[in-house]
Amino acid sequence: SSGINAEYGDRPHIYLICDRFISHAMKLLIVQFFALILLITANSDTEVFLKRKPDDNVDDLKDLLMASMQNTIALTEVVTQQTQKISDVMLSLSAARIEIQELKLKMGKNEMDDAAMSAKISELKEDLSSVQDDIGTLNNRESVTVLNGEEENGDPKCAKVCSGTTGRTTTDWTDYPGSTGIYKKVDISGCGFVKIPTITTAIEGTSSHWEITGTSSVYNATPGSFSIYLAPNRANTRQAFARARFWNVEWIAVGFTC
Repeated sequence: SSGINAEYGDRPHIYLICDRFISHAMKLLIVQFFALILLITANSDTEVFLKRKPDDNVDDLKDLLMASMQNTIALTEVVTQQTQKISDVMLSLSAARIEIQELKLKMGKNEMDDAAMSAKISELKEDLSSVQDDIGTLNNRESVTVLNGEEENGDPKCAKVCSGTTGRTTTDWTDYPGSTGIYKKVDISGCGFVKIPTITTAIEGTSSHWEITGTSSVYNATPGSFSIYLAPNRANTRQAFARARFWNVEWIAVGFTC
């Protein structure tokens, strides 16, 4: 394998087969050539023999000459056949080389097609991303309009509506010191506001929250949080009372993210 690679490099094994066949054919031709020379020499000796002994058996000499001529003709036919075979092999070798070149061209073209396809896909992805951004901008312009807010308005394209709840079983109410009221600090940082949003609140639960006040009163609003305080109309409105009735803060915030 290493010897073949050293002699023929990256060429196909058909080259090796053809080269070796041609080498053997040439050797055969050389052998046949020398045989022909020997045969001609033998014929010359026969002629000398005939001249030297004209009275010998003429029929035997004729047979010898005829055999020599037949051998010469047969040898000529063999040489012709071998020459034709070598010609056929050379033609096949040329055809194989042409096919290899065409295959290389096709492979190169396929690689170029793959590269062009990848570039086109990347271009389409960029166009799709741009279209999605445009759609998002149009949707925002059509569905969210902030006339004014707690601070100076941001970019209209970045107007956003965000909502949430503190959860029925996850709201940790805190007793207000020195009072029967409770309060809750609500985290809205997940909305991504950069300015204080406009916040609307309500209390959701299973019972008794209709009796309390402060359900829509927002305190200490920032871009990431606000607080709500509830004042009871009954003496026992503390955190245990609120938890037992699954009180939670539901809210909607409208603001700017840029």
